[in-house]
Amino acid sequence: MIRAALVVLFFTFYIPPASLLGLVIARLTGRVSILYRLGRAGVRAALFLSGTRVLTEGLAQLADPRHTVVMSNHVSHLDAPVLLHVLGVDFKAVAKKELFGIPFLGAVLRMAGFIEVDRADREQARRAMDRTAQSLRAGACFLVFPEGTRSRTGELGEFKKGAFVAAVESGSRILPVALTGTRELMPKGGFSIRRGTVGVRVLDPVDTGSYSYADRDRLVAEVKGRIADALAGSPAPPALRGSEGT
Repeated sequence: MIRAALVVLFFTFYIPPASLLGLVIARLTGRVSILYRLGRAGVRAALFLSGTRVLTEGLAQLADPRHTVVMSNHVSHLDAPVLLHVLGVDFKAVAKKELFGIPFLGAVLRMAGFIEVDRADREQARRAMDRTAQSLRAGACFLVFPEGTRSRTGELGEFKKGAFVAAVESGSRILPVALTGTRELMPKGGFSIRRGTVGVRVLDPVDTGSYSYADRDRLVAEVKGRIADALAGSPAPPALRGSEGT
C-alpha cells in the first residue's frame, strides 16, 4: 500500500509540469519525442519507487519499429508503463476515451498521436481502427493489448480482431510479447504494489503479408498461440535471468 501511495503521489506532482513542458517543446519543435522521453523518465522513477525490476529478452526485434503492431497479454496496470520503459520505442496506442479526459495527460496523448476509442460505440471503434491502419501505413508503431481489458486470472482472454485487421490492411508486421510478473506485483482489483521482478519477452514477428481479411481468425490464433506458448514456457520472471536487465 505504501509503495502504491508513493507512486500516486509522485505522478500527481510529476504529470502536470512534465506535460506542460513537453507540450510546449513539442509545439515549438514539431517533434513529439520529448513527450516520450519525459514519460519514460517518470515511469523509471515510479518503477524505482515501487521496487519493480524488469528483465527483458528479444528487444533486438524492435531495431526497426516502423509498420509494427506490438501485441502483449494484459494482466495489470503495470503492463503499459513497463512496456513504455523497456521497449524504447515511441509507440502509439488505441486508448479508451476516459484516458483522454484526464487533465494534461489527455492533451499529451492526442499530440503523441494516440487514438481514442469508445468501446460502447461500434461505429466509432471501427473508425478508430481505420485511423490506426492509416497511421501504420505512414510508418507508426502501435502497442495493443488484444484482450482489450486486464485478465483477473492471468489466463489469456479472447483476442479482439480490430488491431489484427488494421495490421493486415496496412501490411504491418505483428510482434507478440509475453509479459510475466506484473499480475503478481499489482493484480487487477487491487491498489497495492508488491516489490518484485517483471519479465518482458519479445517474440519472433508474424508477417501479415500472407494473411487477408478472410484469414483474420487464423492470424489471431497464430499470435495468441505464440504468446500462450511463451507464457507456458516462462512461468516466472526469474526464468529470464541472465538476459538483458533494466
